[in-house]
Amino acid sequence: MPDFTLQTVSYGGLGLMFCLILLGSALQVATGVGLGLIAGPSLLYFLDSISAVQTAIVLNLILTLFLLPSEIKSISQKPLFGLSIWACLGLPLGFGLLFLLDVSTLKLIGATVILLSVAQLKFFPVKPISTGNASWTFRLGGIVSGLMTGAFAIPGPVALWALLSSGTNVLITRATLRAYFVIAYTLALALHLGFAGGGRETLTASIILLPALICGIAAGLFWRRNLETEFLHRILEVVLVIMGISLLVKGILDVI
Repeated sequence: MPDFTLQTVSYGGLGLMFCLILLGSALQVATGVGLGLIAGPSLLYFLDSISAVQTAIVLNLILTLFLLPSEIKSISQKPLFGLSIWACLGLPLGFGLLFLLDVSTLKLIGATVILLSVAQLKFFPVKPISTGNASWTFRLGGIVSGLMTGAFAIPGPVALWALLSSGTNVLITRATLRAYFVIAYTLALALHLGFAGGGRETLTASIILLPALICGIAAGLFWRRNLETEFLHRILEVVLVIMGISLLVKGILDVI
């Protein structure tokens, strides 16, 4: 793995990390999507793959725990159980990818995931299937989502697809997804700490970026009350496209 550490990051790099986490958490609070897709891939610019993913997991878990109480009454137990059980199979696979793949390849995969997620949100709305055939979506969605959580701290896109394609309504989907995030991030963090160790790098990065997360939560609450949802989704799409393309170019340049 490359020897990326916080000591090698410039003040400009730290400022960029701060801004990206602030923006991602604000969009997450305002729209329900954002930090999961932004944190892990963006931190790969500055930290080694283990520290980047662990820091993203910690920040996402803190934000999710903050948001969950207001939605806890709308959680659907069966989809939550289905996703969580199958995610347990995917998490070790994703964790293993961090050791099998170099950071350049991880950047390319992360960029692809981001760009495909934007395309799904923008151009390919999920169509519900009959609930009698929905169990396979939780199996597939849980395994792939678990893999993406272990490798990139990105459980959202595939889990969202599984919930919506099973016919779950939007309100229940958001609450169930949030509860699933708590479980997925907690399991991923336990897996990382148990087999890779916590490391000073992860703790330091999490502490440094915690104020950005707090500022993002405040900004997101303000945006949700004062800005139109359509405008916020456009901001999210632009940010994700820029992130995806930047990460893709960086990964290609690293390979070259």
